[in-house]
Amino acid sequence: MSLQQNFRLAISDDFFDAYSRLPRKAQGKISEFINRFRQDPTRPGLNYESIQGSKDKNMKSVRIDQAHRAIVLKPNKGSVYLLLWVDKHDDAYNWAKRRTCVVNEVSGALQIVDIEEAATTAEKLSQQNPSCITGRFENIKDKHLMRLGVPEILLPALRQVVTDEDVEQILPHLPREASDAILMLAADYKLDTVFRQLEKSQAPQPINPDDLETALQNDDSLSRFMVITDDTALDEMLAAPLEKWRVFLHPTQRKLVERDWSGSVRVLGGAGTGKTVVAMHRAKWLAQNRFNDSSDRILFTTFTKNLAVDIEANLRSICSPEQMRRIEVINLDAWVAEFLRQEGVDLRLAYGEASDQHWEEAYTLAPTELGFPLRFYQEEWRDVVLSQNCQILRDYLQARRVGRGTRLSRKQRQSLWPVFEEYRNLLREQGLREPDDAMQDVAQLIKEKGADSFPYRAVIVDEAQDMSPAAFNLIRAIAGDSDKNDLFIAGDAHQRIYGKVVTLSHCGIDIRGRARKLRLNYRTTDETRRWATAVLNSVTVDDLDGGVDSLKDYRSLMHGEEPIIKGFQTFQEEVDYLAQVITDIQSSEHHTAGICLSVRTNALVDQYFTALKGKNITVKKVHRNQPDNPSDSGVRLATMHRVKGLQFDYMLLPALGKDTIPLNSALIHCSDETAKQHFIDSERSLLHVAATRAKKRVFVTYYDEPSLLIDA
Repeated sequence: MSLQQNFRLAISDDFFDAYSRLPRKAQGKISEFINRFRQDPTRPGLNYESIQGSKDKNMKSVRIDQAHRAIVLKPNKGSVYLLLWVDKHDDAYNWAKRRTCVVNEVSGALQIVDIEEAATTAEKLSQQNPSCITGRFENIKDKHLMRLGVPEILLPALRQVVTDEDVEQILPHLPREASDAILMLAADYKLDTVFRQLEKSQAPQPINPDDLETALQNDDSLSRFMVITDDTALDEMLAAPLEKWRVFLHPTQRKLVERDWSGSVRVLGGAGTGKTVVAMHRAKWLAQNRFNDSSDRILFTTFTKNLAVDIEANLRSICSPEQMRRIEVINLDAWVAEFLRQEGVDLRLAYGEASDQHWEEAYTLAPTELGFPLRFYQEEWRDVVLSQNCQILRDYLQARRVGRGTRLSRKQRQSLWPVFEEYRNLLREQGLREPDDAMQDVAQLIKEKGADSFPYRAVIVDEAQDMSPAAFNLIRAIAGDSDKNDLFIAGDAHQRIYGKVVTLSHCGIDIRGRARKLRLNYRTTDETRRWATAVLNSVTVDDLDGGVDSLKDYRSLMHGEEPIIKGFQTFQEEVDYLAQVITDIQSSEHHTAGICLSVRTNALVDQYFTALKGKNITVKKVHRNQPDNPSDSGVRLATMHRVKGLQFDYMLLPALGKDTIPLNSALIHCSDETAKQHFIDSERSLLHVAATRAKKRVFVTYYDEPSLLIDA
C-alpha cells in the first residue's frame, strides 16, 4: 500500500548506510517497519520517544524490535516525516544526540549536521592556527558561504581554515553541495566564478526554515533524501542499499543530468567522481522525459567492449524495460561493424595479428636510407595519418605533426607515404580496414544518407579520453547538426590508457559555455587518491578540447589507511604475502568478492591465478566480454585495462617490477625518446586507473627491482 496522500515520507542516505550494515534478520524487520510507517506515520502504535540530551527536539526514536530503533524527524507541524537513521538501541540514541536536521536559511537545503563534530573540528583548527593568521575564507561573507551550502553551525570551523591540510580536514564534515564550492575557493577560484559554475544565485529567495515540504524539493536536499513516491523504487533500494548511486546524485551531478542543454556538453572529472553514473542517469532522464516516443533511440557508446557490457548491466538496474529498449549500449567499434554489415559492406575491422602481418609486408617498401624502424611508421600512421584522415599524399604533406619527436622534411614525408599506402591497400585486398579508417568511411556514408535517416535523438559518450578524432567525427555525424541535448561527453585524460588525444572543436563539436567538471571522489579514500595522483605528477594532461586539465581541485571525502608498498626478493615470497593479505581480509570481512588482484598483462593474470589456486584461495577471472557479478565469491583477477570502470574494496597490484610497468617489451620498440615518454605517460595513467578502483585500500607489491613509476 502506498503512503497516504496527506503524508510525505523521505529517507536519508545515512539511513540506507546504517541499514546496510545491520544483520539480514534485522533488515527484514526494518523493512516491515517501513511498510507500516509509510502507511500512516501518526498511528498510535508507533510510540515516538523523545531522546534525552538531543540537540534537535524534533528527532524521535521509534521501536523496531527489542534491540533496534529508528531515528525519525517528527515535525511539530506539517505532514513531512523523515527517516534519518537506524541502529541498535544505544547506538541509535548516540547518533541522534550528536546531530540536528535543519533547513539552511540561505540555500534552502535540508541538512543533517553533527554538532559535536563541528565544535571539535573548530577547536582543533583553532589550536593549530594562531589567531593572528588570516583564515583562508576570511573575506567571504557568511551569507555567501551558506548560499554555497555551508551550514550556519559550521561557519566557525570554516573561519579557522588556513592551509590545504585544514581544507582536507573540514571537507568530510561539510554537506556534499558545500564541498565542491570550498574546493574551488581553496583552489583560488573567484567567488563569482564559483557561483556561476555551480549555478548558484547570489540573491536567493526568502527561506522558511519550518517548511520541510519545500526544502525536500531543493536540488541539494535530493542528494541525500529519497522522497518516497513509488513503492517499487523503495523496495529495490532496500534490496541493494549499498548501490546508492542509483538514487542519490550530488547536486553538481544532478544539474548535469536533469536539464535541457542547448548543445554538446563535456564533463571532466577525476577517477571516482561519478562520470559514468552521471552519463547513465543522463540516458535515463532523456529516455524518460525528452525522447520517449517509441521510435526514439539514444546511443550510449564507449571505447571498450567490456566497459559497454558493464554499463548496460548497470543501466538495467535503474531503467525500465521500455526505457532500455530505446537506449542502445555498444562500444563504437562494434557499432561501426554492425552498421557496415547492415549496409551490405563486406568489410572487417583489422586488429592484432592481421594488422601486424600487413605492416611487416608494407614495411618492405620503407627506404633503407632513412633508417626508421617499423614502430616509427606505426606511430606516424596512428598519430598523424589516421588522426588527420590523410587519404592521399597531399593530405599527409599538409598534416600537422605536433607531438612527434622526429622532425621530417617534405622529401622524407614523400618517401614514407608509399609504406602507408601499401599498408592500406593490403588491408583492402583482405576486406579489412583500420577502425579509424572505417569510422571515417562510415561518417562519410552517414553524411551522404543524412543523419535524419537515423533514429538517434542523442548520443552519450563515456571514457571520451580514449576516443580518437575519427571516432568523434563519426559521433558528430551520427548525432547530426548541433541541436538541443544532442551530445553528452564524459571523460578524464588523466585516465587515458589508449594513447589518443582529441580536440573536440576540431571534430565539429562545440562545447563553449557547456564545459563542466566534477571534483569530488566518492569511491577512494584521500590517502589512495593522493598516492594515485602522485603517479601522474610529471604528466601534463589535456581537457579534450585543446586546453589543460588539472587535479588541483580534485579531492576525496573519505579517509582511510595509506597504501601499502612492499618489495620481495622472489615471486614466491610475494605470493605468500598476497595470500596472507587475502586471508586477513577474509577473516575480518567474511568474503573475498571485494578483493581484486590486477596486473599488467594476461600472462601475469594466468601466473597469479595458478599461484593463488595453489594456496587454496578461490579466484575468479574477470573476462573481457562479461560483466562482473559482485555476488559471486572469489578474489577477482584481471588486467589493469579490464578493471577500468569497475570498483572493489581492496586492490592488490602485484608484479610492479622495472620491466613490467612500463612494459619493457613495448618500451624498447618505441621509435624515439618522445614516443617513449608518451608510452611511459600512458603506463602511469594505467597504474593510476588501477589504484583508483579501490574503495578501502591499495596493496602495491613487486619482486626483484621496483618499477620507476612507484615510490618504493
